[in-house]
Amino acid sequence: MQKTKRILTMAVLSAALCAAPVPAFGFGWKSTKTETTAAAEEVNYSFKTEKAAISIGAEAAPILKALGEPKKTFEQDSCAYQGKDKVYSYEGFDICTWLVDGKECVNAIYLMDNTVATPEGVKIGSTKQDVINAYGKDYTESYGVCRYTVGNTELSFYFTNQAVDSIEYLLVVTK
Repeated sequence: MQKTKRILTMAVLSAALCAAPVPAFGFGWKSTKTETTAAAEEVNYSFKTEKAAISIGAEAAPILKALGEPKKTFEQDSCAYQGKDKVYSYEGFDICTWLVDGKECVNAIYLMDNTVATPEGVKIGSTKQDVINAYGKDYTESYGVCRYTVGNTELSFYFTNQAVDSIEYLLVVTK
Protein backbone atom coordinates (compact mmCIF):
# COMPACT_ATOMS: atom_id res chain seq x y z
CA MET A 1 0.00 0.00 0.00
CA GLN A 2 2.75 2.45 0.99
CA LYS A 3 4.77 1.59 -2.12
CA THR A 4 1.68 2.14 -4.29
CA LYS A 5 1.09 5.55 -2.66
CA ARG A 6 4.68 6.61 -3.34
CA ILE A 7 4.50 5.44 -6.96
CA LEU A 8 1.24 7.33 -7.47
CA THR A 9 2.72 10.42 -5.83
CA MET A 10 5.75 10.26 -8.13
CA ALA A 11 3.49 9.88 -11.18
CA VAL A 12 1.33 12.85 -10.16
CA LEU A 13 4.41 14.90 -9.33
CA SER A 14 6.02 14.10 -12.68
CA ALA A 15 2.89 15.22 -14.51
CA ALA A 16 2.61 18.35 -12.37
CA LEU A 17 6.22 19.36 -12.85
CA CYS A 18 5.90 19.07 -16.62
CA ALA A 19 3.07 21.59 -16.71
CA ALA A 20 3.81 25.19 -17.59
CA PRO A 21 3.98 27.51 -14.59
CA VAL A 22 0.36 28.47 -14.07
CA PRO A 23 -1.73 28.50 -10.91
CA ALA A 24 -1.09 25.28 -8.97
CA PHE A 25 0.99 23.79 -11.79
CA GLY A 26 -1.61 23.80 -14.51
CA PHE A 27 -4.47 22.12 -12.74
CA GLY A 28 -6.61 25.23 -13.26
CA TRP A 29 -7.06 25.88 -9.55
CA LYS A 30 -7.29 29.58 -8.87
CA SER A 31 -6.22 31.24 -5.70
CA THR A 32 -8.69 33.72 -4.36
CA LYS A 33 -7.83 36.51 -1.97
CA THR A 34 -10.02 36.97 1.06
CA GLU A 35 -9.72 39.14 4.14
CA THR A 36 -7.73 36.40 5.81
CA THR A 37 -5.27 35.81 2.97
CA ALA A 38 -4.94 39.50 2.05
CA ALA A 39 -3.86 40.29 5.61
CA ALA A 40 -1.31 37.48 5.51
CA GLU A 41 0.03 38.17 2.02
CA GLU A 42 3.65 37.76 3.08
CA VAL A 43 2.96 34.56 5.03
CA ASN A 44 3.13 31.09 3.49
CA TYR A 45 2.11 27.69 4.79
CA SER A 46 4.96 25.71 6.34
CA PHE A 47 5.45 22.12 7.41
CA LYS A 48 7.50 21.48 10.53
CA THR A 49 9.49 18.45 11.60
CA GLU A 50 11.64 17.95 14.68
CA LYS A 51 14.66 18.90 12.56
CA ALA A 52 13.43 21.73 10.33
CA ALA A 53 10.66 24.11 9.35
CA ILE A 54 10.00 23.72 5.64
CA SER A 55 8.46 26.72 3.92
CA ILE A 56 7.16 26.67 0.38
CA GLY A 57 9.41 28.84 -1.78
CA ALA A 58 12.36 28.62 0.64
CA GLU A 59 15.86 27.72 -0.47
CA ALA A 60 16.20 23.94 -0.11
CA ALA A 61 19.90 23.58 0.82
CA PRO A 62 19.64 24.50 4.53
CA ILE A 63 16.44 22.50 4.92
CA LEU A 64 17.92 19.39 3.30
CA LYS A 65 21.06 19.74 5.42
CA ALA A 66 18.98 19.94 8.62
CA LEU A 67 16.87 16.93 7.63
CA GLY A 68 19.85 14.74 6.79
CA GLU A 69 20.09 12.00 4.20
CA PRO A 70 16.75 11.25 2.48
CA LYS A 71 15.48 7.68 2.16
CA LYS A 72 15.56 8.16 -1.61
CA THR A 73 15.65 10.85 -4.27
CA PHE A 74 14.14 11.23 -7.72
CA GLU A 75 15.33 13.63 -10.40
CA GLN A 76 14.14 14.46 -13.90
CA ASP A 77 14.55 17.12 -16.55
CA SER A 78 11.95 19.81 -16.09
CA CYS A 79 9.31 20.26 -18.76
CA ALA A 80 8.64 23.81 -17.53
CA TYR A 81 12.15 25.32 -17.60
CA GLN A 82 15.82 24.48 -18.25
CA GLY A 83 17.01 22.38 -15.33
CA LYS A 84 16.13 19.52 -13.04
CA ASP A 85 13.18 18.90 -10.75
CA LYS A 86 13.95 16.80 -7.65
CA VAL A 87 11.99 14.87 -5.03
CA TYR A 88 13.50 14.01 -1.65
CA SER A 89 11.69 11.26 0.30
CA TYR A 90 11.86 11.22 4.08
CA GLU A 91 9.95 9.19 6.65
CA GLY A 92 6.30 10.22 6.19
CA PHE A 93 6.78 13.05 3.68
CA ASP A 94 8.30 14.10 0.36
CA ILE A 95 9.86 17.47 -0.53
CA CYS A 96 9.81 18.61 -4.16
CA THR A 97 12.21 21.24 -5.47
CA TRP A 98 12.93 23.25 -8.59
CA LEU A 99 15.54 25.80 -9.64
CA VAL A 100 14.88 29.51 -9.10
CA ASP A 101 17.67 31.90 -10.08
CA GLY A 102 20.16 29.04 -9.90
CA LYS A 103 19.09 27.94 -6.41
CA GLU A 104 17.11 24.83 -5.55
CA CYS A 105 13.87 25.90 -3.84
CA VAL A 106 10.96 24.01 -2.27
CA ASN A 107 7.84 24.04 -4.46
CA ALA A 108 5.78 21.23 -2.90
CA ILE A 109 5.53 19.02 0.17
CA TYR A 110 3.46 15.83 0.31
CA LEU A 111 2.53 14.17 3.61
CA MET A 112 2.53 10.43 2.92
CA ASP A 113 1.19 8.77 6.06
CA ASN A 114 -0.14 9.40 9.56
CA THR A 115 3.30 9.50 11.19
CA VAL A 116 3.51 13.23 10.40
CA ALA A 117 1.01 16.07 10.75
CA THR A 118 0.60 19.70 9.83
CA PRO A 119 1.64 22.16 12.57
CA GLU A 120 -2.06 22.43 13.42
CA GLY A 121 -2.25 18.66 14.05
CA VAL A 122 -4.06 17.46 10.91
CA LYS A 123 -2.76 14.19 9.44
CA ILE A 124 -3.79 11.35 7.18
CA GLY A 125 -6.92 9.86 8.74
CA SER A 126 -8.15 13.12 10.31
CA THR A 127 -11.78 13.99 9.66
CA LYS A 128 -13.06 16.85 7.56
CA GLN A 129 -14.30 18.46 10.77
CA ASP A 130 -10.77 18.22 12.22
CA VAL A 131 -9.50 20.17 9.18
CA ILE A 132 -12.21 22.82 9.52
CA ASN A 133 -11.54 23.11 13.27
CA ALA A 134 -7.82 23.62 12.59
CA TYR A 135 -7.98 25.87 9.50
CA GLY A 136 -11.45 27.43 9.49
CA LYS A 137 -14.17 27.67 6.88
CA ASP A 138 -12.31 29.95 4.45
CA TYR A 139 -11.51 27.27 1.85
CA THR A 140 -12.56 26.26 -1.64
CA GLU A 141 -13.82 22.75 -2.24
CA SER A 142 -14.12 20.72 -5.38
CA TYR A 143 -13.99 17.02 -6.19
CA GLY A 144 -13.40 16.02 -2.57
CA VAL A 145 -10.51 18.43 -2.04
CA CYS A 146 -10.46 21.38 0.37
CA ARG A 147 -7.92 24.07 -0.55
CA TYR A 148 -6.69 26.82 1.75
CA THR A 149 -4.61 29.63 0.23
CA VAL A 150 -2.27 32.00 2.06
CA GLY A 151 0.23 34.21 0.27
CA ASN A 152 1.62 32.22 -2.62
CA THR A 153 0.94 28.82 -1.07
CA GLU A 154 -1.94 26.40 -1.18
CA LEU A 155 -2.59 23.71 1.42
CA SER A 156 -4.85 20.97 0.07
CA PHE A 157 -6.61 18.16 1.91
CA TYR A 158 -7.92 15.25 -0.16
CA PHE A 159 -10.80 13.27 1.33
CA THR A 160 -12.25 9.80 0.98
CA ASN A 161 -15.37 9.14 3.07
CA GLN A 162 -14.84 12.41 5.02
CA ALA A 163 -11.34 11.33 6.13
CA VAL A 164 -8.09 12.93 4.94
CA ASP A 165 -6.21 10.57 2.64
CA SER A 166 -3.62 13.01 1.27
CA ILE A 167 -2.15 16.39 2.21
CA GLU A 168 -0.11 18.63 -0.05
CA TYR A 169 1.54 22.03 0.24
CA LEU A 170 2.02 23.76 -3.14
CA LEU A 171 3.61 26.89 -4.45
CA VAL A 172 0.99 28.83 -6.42
CA VAL A 173 2.72 30.23 -9.47
CA THR A 174 0.95 32.99 -11.30
CA LYS A 175 1.75 34.54 -14.63
